[in-house]
Amino acid sequence: MITPWSQEIDAYVFGRSYQEVEKGNYGSVLKALNGNDPDWKKRELIVMPSHVGSSDISDIQDMIDAAHSAGFDTVAVPIVYYDEDTDNREDLAPALALNWDVRWTISNPWHENPSDQLSAFGNDLWSWISRALVQ
Repeated sequence: MITPWSQEIDAYVFGRSYQEVEKGNYGSVLKALNGNDPDWKKRELIVMPSHVGSSDISDIQDMIDAAHSAGFDTVAVPIVYYDEDTDNREDLAPALALNWDVRWTISNPWHENPSDQLSAFGNDLWSWISRALVQ
């Protein structure tokens, strides 16, 4: 991956949430990390998306523990969805109460065009990650 300042970042990025794919395929966070990228501990960045429901809290804690055991800081990046009637902040609270090293929040307002919506918060997230890694 390349930052906006042309610095290359050695990263492994999971394309879907742990619960959607990796949990069923591997059964544990560590097995998913090792099965997808045996060199994950040598990377500068691992992105492992997760659901944040109450049944997912033990998975998230396993992610934090795996990251810490490999010397990584953990960054929670909740995507706060909202529209004129509601938002998902309350759903995020249990996951955000865990022992993260850093918490960033990405705003995800409702948008008529979902691809524009995804592009907007994806660009925001990559900008934050890039700044954090090149400091």
